[in-house]
Amino acid sequence: MFNQILWWIGNAIEALILARSIKGKLYEKYPAFYFYLSTVLLIELLRFTAYTFQPSLHRLLYWYTEYLVATVGYGVILEIYKHALKSSPGAARIARVFLLGVLAAVILKVVANALTNPVWSPATTLADLERDLRAVQALLLFVIVALLAYYRVPVGRNLKGIAFGYGLYVCVCVMSLAFDSLPAFELQPEWRYVQRIAYLAALSIWAYTLWSYRPIPQPEIESEIERNYKILAGHTMRVLSRARSFLKLGGEL
Repeated sequence: MFNQILWWIGNAIEALILARSIKGKLYEKYPAFYFYLSTVLLIELLRFTAYTFQPSLHRLLYWYTEYLVATVGYGVILEIYKHALKSSPGAARIARVFLLGVLAAVILKVVANALTNPVWSPATTLADLERDLRAVQALLLFVIVALLAYYRVPVGRNLKGIAFGYGLYVCVCVMSLAFDSLPAFELQPEWRYVQRIAYLAALSIWAYTLWSYRPIPQPEIESEIERNYKILAGHTMRVLSRARSFLKLGGEL
């Protein structure tokens, strides 16, 4: 009963946030985040339908949809980096390539492990993929928050809310997936509520911080991140130029 109450409250808050996004046109500013939230709501309703009419399919459906949610959630990380580094286009390009490369590496790692494992299980493979994706998301969120704090980059209320709420939920997911593998926690049903409560906390943060659109303050001067990026890019170009000259000279000899 308690889990059902949490579930209905979560769906109601999700619907409220999505309704406010339409009224305030926030979905145009943060499309990846609202696509993630819409996906979660639709999947929750799909799971409820499966559990009601076809309980035997619920467990397998859960793992497939959980993997889908984690993958779509990676788009939220990309969007956070995009807006946080808006005033640093060079650094933003490098970050985007890096984030997509990390996503591809995680998927390839899990697929390779599944292919080399003599006993293959869809649920186990998808659980491993979700765990790795969540762990990477937590690390990437920590990196961007540390960068913003170090360089004192101005961040608007909306983006702060998205990052803080999603970071809270992802960190709890990582701990939950880690503890689920321990026998002591498998025997404690109340542990299952932790992830649901953390998601409700994230929804509450989003409902408060995304009630209306608040633009991100733009710095009046070039950001320090962009200046450091240009210095690093210039140094890299000089090193590559020297390397090409050395190789060309060696070829002539």
